[in-house]
Amino acid sequence: MFSLIKKLQELLSKLKKNKGLFFTTLSLLSIAGIVLFMYLIMNMTSSIKKDVYVSLSNNSAKSIDNLLASNKLLCDDISSVILAQDSVVNAVKSDNKEQIDFLEKKYNKLFNKKTKYPLMFKFYSVLETKVNYRNTINSLIRSKTQLYGIEVQASGVYVTYVRPIFDNANFIGLVELKQSIHSLKKYYEQKNSIFMFMMNKKMLVKLSLKSKTGKYKNVISQYVVKQGNYSSRFYSTISDLDDKTFKQSLKVKYDSDDKYFRSYKQVTDINGLDIGLFVFADRVEKNDGFVSLVDKMVKSVTYVSLGLVISILLFMF
Repeated sequence: MFSLIKKLQELLSKLKKNKGLFFTTLSLLSIAGIVLFMYLIMNMTSSIKKDVYVSLSNNSAKSIDNLLASNKLLCDDISSVILAQDSVVNAVKSDNKEQIDFLEKKYNKLFNKKTKYPLMFKFYSVLETKVNYRNTINSLIRSKTQLYGIEVQASGVYVTYVRPIFDNANFIGLVELKQSIHSLKKYYEQKNSIFMFMMNKKMLVKLSLKSKTGKYKNVISQYVVKQGNYSSRFYSTISDLDDKTFKQSLKVKYDSDDKYFRSYKQVTDINGLDIGLFVFADRVEKNDGFVSLVDKMVKSVTYVSLGLVISILLFMF
């Protein structure tokens, strides 16, 4: 240790005797130190920015899970109130089609005043043998179980809730409550955020011609969006990405540009099939948003670092 210090002292003494070499060496060491300092600062801010973005992406995923869970509880409450009515139980038990039709119209009107995405009600009787129900309903009639999740039906994509109806422990039918998946965007609009559902193109075969013809637009890769439900100005920013960049975005579950910070969550249906993506976004210029704060933080640190470097260089020369 002492020998190393002695050698350094000897080297410093030699450099001082040669002032040109001394100042050149000092300048090179100073510049190397500045470069190292800049690298560490930029790496630190980049790491913080990444951590914040990952956190925002995770929060978006949690928010939609919580929203869907809350929606299920709401469906539990609404269906419990409806099934407590003797008129409903009697109509389903006797397969009284006229009364069932009346009740469906009644509840559809009661819960859907001035809304773009209505909550739709439907009753199914086990005595009905002439109507061909979709596979999901036939399966639930056999299993007499409850179901909740996202389902691609002939008329569209829905958040679907189906509950068995019993009369004195006897299974008599089902009640279904469903709402368009696009209705979920209302929750995010209230928070001044952006929500979009992009459907996997493979799911288009499950839609009827009436439900899909001229209504879906290609966005990127294998994903389409239902026109009229979301801003083309927003989803065009995703269309501008190349496939390689988009695949990387899906891998890390987020991306950003000069307009939006976007996060992605895979959507699976009641059968566990991949049917599309939930896209969440915040505008970068949103003054009170985390994205804006992080952007300002990174810029501030960069400006301070550059100012410090310039000051050091001026002091040296």
